[in-house]
Amino acid sequence: MPDDANDKSSEIDLGLLPGLVGYQLRRAQIETFQHFTSNLSDEGMRPGWFGLLIIVANNPGLSQTQLARTLGVDGSTMVAMIDRMEKNDWVARARSKTDRRSHELHLTDAGAETLERITPMVRDHDEAISANLTESESAELLRLLRKVTGI
Repeated sequence: MPDDANDKSSEIDLGLLPGLVGYQLRRAQIETFQHFTSNLSDEGMRPGWFGLLIIVANNPGLSQTQLARTLGVDGSTMVAMIDRMEKNDWVARARSKTDRRSHELHLTDAGAETLERITPMVRDHDEAISANLTESESAELLRLLRKVTGI
């Protein structure tokens, strides 16, 4: 009996899904994350962690709350992410001098070295996932995505 899961000639009707922006964004996110992971997992890096490191590097002293809002994650998720960043010695958390209930975040030397080492790899990843686009198409896609996300 043939295995339908491996039969490339059989197609599944996706109905209206291919015409939905949300569906295409989610599929693009999945493909992008899988590619990122396959190319940077040996570095111990995940897409969300890279974004976190970039933001902390560019905003020394940023609070966990500000970072959570910027990344669109809840407070408990942010605490877990920062715990992981501290465990990897990429980020240091310190009590705020102005608000003792808050923590300021700073990139460690190891975090800065990690960013310096993997940023070219992330750029290569970004080029690879947009390889089927012309330069103007890539710029247009970024423009449209920024319009969708409001960033």
